[in-house]
Amino acid sequence: MNKRIVIKVGPGTIETGYSAAVQIGPEDAPPQAEVQAQLPPAPDLSSLYQRWQQAYWQLGAPYRLEAHDGITNVSDVGDLETCRVLSRQLRDRVHHWLNSREFQPIREKLLEQLTPQDSARILLQTQDPLLQRLPWYDLDFFQRYRQAEVGICAPEYQQVNYPGTRSSKVRILAVLGNVVGLDTQTDQTLLRELPDADIHFLQQPSRETFNQSLWDAKGWDILFFAGHSRSGQRLKCDPDHQHLQGEGSGEIHLNATDKLTIPQLKHALKKAIERGLNTAIFNSCDGLGLAADLADLQIPQVLVMREPVPDQVAHTFLKGFLTAFAADIPFYTAVREAREQLQGLEARFPCATWLPVIVQNLAETPPTWQSLQGKSIERRKSAFSPAGSRLKPLPRLKPLPRHRWKVGIGTSFIIATALLATRHVGWLEPLELKAYDRLLVSRPTEPVDSRLLIITNTDSDIRAQTQAQNRLANRTLPVNGSFNSSLADTTLLALLTKLTPLNPQTIGLDVYRDYPASLPALSQQLQNNTRLFVICQVADNTTDTPSIDPPPEIRAQQVGSSDFANNSNTGEVLRRHLLVIDPPPNSNCAARATISTAIALHYLQAQGIPLSDDNDHTDGLTIGSVNLPTNITPALGGYHNLDTDGVQMLLNYRKLNNPNQTNCGGFIETPADCMSVSEVLSASPQHLQNAVEGRIVLIGTTALEFGDRWLTPFTTNPALEGQTPGVFLQAQMISQFISAVLNGRLLLTSWPERTEIIWIISWSLLGGLIGAYASAWGWRFWLKLLTAEGILLLACWLWLVHAGIWVPWIPSALALPTSAITSQTVLLTSRKNQLQKTTVAKNA
Repeated sequence: MNKRIVIKVGPGTIETGYSAAVQIGPEDAPPQAEVQAQLPPAPDLSSLYQRWQQAYWQLGAPYRLEAHDGITNVSDVGDLETCRVLSRQLRDRVHHWLNSREFQPIREKLLEQLTPQDSARILLQTQDPLLQRLPWYDLDFFQRYRQAEVGICAPEYQQVNYPGTRSSKVRILAVLGNVVGLDTQTDQTLLRELPDADIHFLQQPSRETFNQSLWDAKGWDILFFAGHSRSGQRLKCDPDHQHLQGEGSGEIHLNATDKLTIPQLKHALKKAIERGLNTAIFNSCDGLGLAADLADLQIPQVLVMREPVPDQVAHTFLKGFLTAFAADIPFYTAVREAREQLQGLEARFPCATWLPVIVQNLAETPPTWQSLQGKSIERRKSAFSPAGSRLKPLPRLKPLPRHRWKVGIGTSFIIATALLATRHVGWLEPLELKAYDRLLVSRPTEPVDSRLLIITNTDSDIRAQTQAQNRLANRTLPVNGSFNSSLADTTLLALLTKLTPLNPQTIGLDVYRDYPASLPALSQQLQNNTRLFVICQVADNTTDTPSIDPPPEIRAQQVGSSDFANNSNTGEVLRRHLLVIDPPPNSNCAARATISTAIALHYLQAQGIPLSDDNDHTDGLTIGSVNLPTNITPALGGYHNLDTDGVQMLLNYRKLNNPNQTNCGGFIETPADCMSVSEVLSASPQHLQNAVEGRIVLIGTTALEFGDRWLTPFTTNPALEGQTPGVFLQAQMISQFISAVLNGRLLLTSWPERTEIIWIISWSLLGGLIGAYASAWGWRFWLKLLTAEGILLLACWLWLVHAGIWVPWIPSALALPTSAITSQTVLLTSRKNQLQKTTVAKNA
């Protein structure tokens, strides 16, 4: 859509600030929105501009100034860099000024009413010479709106009575003035290449000749001038008013002797304008003074250079502009395209893109090449005051409907319902689980659990075991109920013989042994050691996983299942702690308690904490005075189709301060200190006494070849070598169990589903209200949205860390911005529809 924006800057100075307003509407229609604001004082801006202007004028390029001022040498690199530095400072200062709080209503209204696809004329209505010269085009705003261009207009204006079209060709009066030190031949060549143009050239004319040509009865469409000019508009400090003012009107150099001001051609120019003179182009230096004088004569538009312009810049701009404009590209768009082509020259001529400026009669609409050829019956009249002398007050845009809160709440519930339905079918589960993992990993660290010692059977330990019949070079799968152990009988006997006299509270063997001991001494140890607990594997009929028998010498009370609450074959991350399992009838492993549960209960009973007799697992498993949250449902936290068989709860991983100090191979998931089998066997009993006495000693294999590896929330490398050995995870579960009972360490759970629904709806409601009441697409809207998202993330993290509650983060994080953006869009659409209806009603 073609838009016209008028930014009106009222009386004031750069030291005291200005009142400001913006009016926005489509071309050829009344404005539809107006907002009032302020431009705050910025006294440093004037001195900064003067410093830049002085640096620019001193560059020494071949400017189109007065003939005797035309310097042909280019300044050195230091001068160029000084100009560039000052230009960046000036641009940034203007950008900061326009981002001030006082001006934000106008900025936000522009962002609300414009889209990046809109073609827009932005007209700055001011008489302040400093504001007219600032680099408005170089601001970030114009990077967003690629089809917008700025023009300057005076507060007073009047439409010209135009008699109608005269010719099928564009009539151009081209004046080539004093050429000393300049190449105006290029200007002439570029003009001659224009299609459908009737061009009359005046080469260094006298004042009389120029004046007579303006009185031509056929009239002119475009007045073009190339040569030397000076506006006298270089800014200086006014000592009485302490702000910048211009020094006077402009003049052009017709030839070596004649200089001419616009007032000296007043009558001829007024007649030319009455006969159709539409546009004046001064491809010469310092033209704002010339443009101001022509604006007093109510010419529709003037295109000038605001500062001294080098010859090459003038030629490049003229070529780009004429090529685009003659191709019937809109006047303002053609100026922008030609301006942007100047960027390639800024290595030699800094700030070249700042030079071209349009001075617009607000009562007129810019022409097209087609309209200048007589292909439109009459000039389009501006919607601004058809014949007025001053901009009339325009109606304000009606405020947003009072039903903002209804839109916000209604949108919120619709978005929340859609997200809850999506969550219910499990589409959000992958995102929720990954988010939960990130929250787990980001929690504070904890010290090691000193009640456990992990003895690891490493690759080097396996190689060191000399009895070939009890070791494997490669892991083999169970065959007919038989499984060769990774721990040789002689090694296991040596370990038990060394550990038992040191009075460990419990010994857990996380190694499969479904065959009788080959050594009588080992068989006796297995039969008589009441502190020893071993594992078996329960059959899983759903995955055709066979069972693995426990050692035949061990009593059933000392056997626990090795099963975890996940399926490693599907790449599932271990997030839950399985305590009790229900073995199928065909399983040779009949243990209901998992090995972590059996070991933890044995340890706790030794501490005088028995298992309660009334545990039906309905409200969780009670150990002493602690209730374990095992009453999980298929919709636990981010899960939405969870297998709830057995008794299980979420696993609260212990994250260590420094995992490298535990001697566990650098695995983050280990909760306790480690020693290898060889280290234990070689250590003296005195050295082992403190490490073993009264502790839970867990023995397991960490060698990669046996494949006992699992994914956890801490896993960064999903390959087998990056996964965590099962013995460390058994230790995590044992540590969680006994720490909760003995130390009151947090256990993780989630809210009931009803509470989660209320939580998600609440955040959706907050988003809807932000969208309904925040400024439309303004920075405050995005700031509020980002702040709310940050508060949500912090709340979810705090609930998990300090209360052990898995709070729905992802659905809330999606509901918040979706509701905000949707409610904002609904309100803006409703608002635009209302405006369109109002406009149609007025036009009718």
